[in-house]
Amino acid sequence: MTVTGRVRVEFGPGGEHQFVEPGTLVVEAAAHAGIELQTPCGGKGKCGQCRVVTASTDGLTPPDEIELASLSAEDLAHGARLACRARIIGPARLTIPAGSRLTASAILEAGLVEGVPPQPNVHRVELDVPKPSLADQRADLRRIVAGLDGGLAGCEADLELLRELPSRLRNADFRPVAVTLGNRLVDLRGAGELPQTYGCAVDIGTTTVVAYLVALESGRVLGTGSAPNPQGAHGADVVSRVEFAGQAPAGLPTLHDESVSIVNRVIAEACHEAGAALGDVYEVTVVGNTCMTHLFLGLDPHYIARAPYIPVVDQPLRVSAAELGVRVNPRGEVYVLPNIAGWVGADTVGVLLSTRLADSAGPTLAIDIGTNGEVMLWSGEKVLVCSTAAGPAFEGAQIRHGMRAAAGAIDHVHATEQGAAVRTIAHAPAVGICGSGLLDAVAALLDLGVVNAAGLMADEAGAAGLPAAVGARLGGEGQDRHFVLATAEESGLHEAVVLTQRDIRQLQLAKGAIRAGIEVLLAETGLKATDLERILLAGAFGSYIDRGSAVRIGLVPTLPLARINPVGNAAGAGAVLALASKAERERATRLAEAAVHVELSSRPDFQMLFMETMMLQSG
Repeated sequence: MTVTGRVRVEFGPGGEHQFVEPGTLVVEAAAHAGIELQTPCGGKGKCGQCRVVTASTDGLTPPDEIELASLSAEDLAHGARLACRARIIGPARLTIPAGSRLTASAILEAGLVEGVPPQPNVHRVELDVPKPSLADQRADLRRIVAGLDGGLAGCEADLELLRELPSRLRNADFRPVAVTLGNRLVDLRGAGELPQTYGCAVDIGTTTVVAYLVALESGRVLGTGSAPNPQGAHGADVVSRVEFAGQAPAGLPTLHDESVSIVNRVIAEACHEAGAALGDVYEVTVVGNTCMTHLFLGLDPHYIARAPYIPVVDQPLRVSAAELGVRVNPRGEVYVLPNIAGWVGADTVGVLLSTRLADSAGPTLAIDIGTNGEVMLWSGEKVLVCSTAAGPAFEGAQIRHGMRAAAGAIDHVHATEQGAAVRTIAHAPAVGICGSGLLDAVAALLDLGVVNAAGLMADEAGAAGLPAAVGARLGGEGQDRHFVLATAEESGLHEAVVLTQRDIRQLQLAKGAIRAGIEVLLAETGLKATDLERILLAGAFGSYIDRGSAVRIGLVPTLPLARINPVGNAAGAGAVLALASKAERERATRLAEAAVHVELSSRPDFQMLFMETMMLQSG
């Protein structure tokens, strides 16, 4: 393969570069270089958030009417351009302002909805109540309730707090800080002892568990914590964990304890980052797929994994934090968002909530890519949802040199004259390949002619027709046929990091499952892929994959890359919204009830589409 006819574009200040075909949009070139730009308007040039700066206009097309309307004459004179409108026609060097990049923090903010005012279920009230006297012999609790803003109808208090109430109230000289959770008085402290109340939003993923610490009065995220889900030791997928839960009397308790333990760990990490005390956290909201929330609650998941796939509960639940073993304020509560079906859980509800999918102007697709791939389609009239068993390949599991996204993981690959250039996380020597690198590698091998649309690697005869530098990287036979991504001298393993024929098959299975689910939902609504206005990619994997590679292998329908938008951990962002606003919780419940679940397992068309969509081709 050569780069003849392509032009070089370099991005500052990091120095990332890429060779692209003339006419490529700047936003697409940036994506190929591993740089995600903010495009909340879907590449229509309306938001102005994908702004870049060029020192010379020679390498770009002239500003079109949309850019001229969006950018001032002064901006244009200083080289400002919109990455979603400007196209590359010659060598170019572009500077990307910090605000244009979709950073980790920006990804979370991108999933949140602007203008949602904080309306928490937890309230902190500074009181100054009359002291008792012979003329005012009200009970202590009644005195406190009367001092709350407007009173609190039907206010309750835990027995333990009531036992301490007299001393706490008098130690505060009747000017305490009261904390209410719903209609319960849950804490009473001295003036100045509690400047802020907190909550934690938790996303219990099959592979990773993430917590966000939120200042409840402002709704701001102050700290995060994340860790691998320890249940992975019992199986990378949900079905394996359901089987483990039923194998022995200790199966379900073990999984439950592991879930609660890791939730406690990430909450503590988020609190530590923000300098907050665990005792100042009064509420926790939780999302996760149906099985993950069942295991967290200690509910039997047995019937989720067997037709007709029935969960124990699907409505939202409130549970005592102390009863569940969640180490926050002992009188705090845990709120688990509703599920939609046995295989479509609260994490999907979180995505629907944070992305406002049902408010989209036109047909919009959202995909939460992970071990389970949830697909959501807004047809313009209703939301349809389905779940596909993508498997753990996108997480780097069941891949010869697969690994999590950590230092030394190959996370981006692109085709070159020498075969394939790789980039690793932290620029460390390659020790494996993570999900985004796997996707890139297969796309690059398709471009090089090493792999065909059926997913087969070139055999010895086929390798002879490839450029010598490319063919030299091929070796092995059968399922162990492989392509060398990093030689033993280049890697940190003292052995080559390779992509095997078996690895490609694992990717095809995962990719085929998700794409078949997309096609079923489109067919249900009578829509075509070309009718889609946007595709939203949720989850850690969805945020970091190269959109061009996703289109190249056919993981997602072919759309202009500016209309394929990463939205970060949208499930976690939904949990944050539910924590920050009672109105958002009510919205989440309505979304769960209105969503139309499409069961794929019994559909012959899904099986047929699955076989077809395993092909590695765009469309």
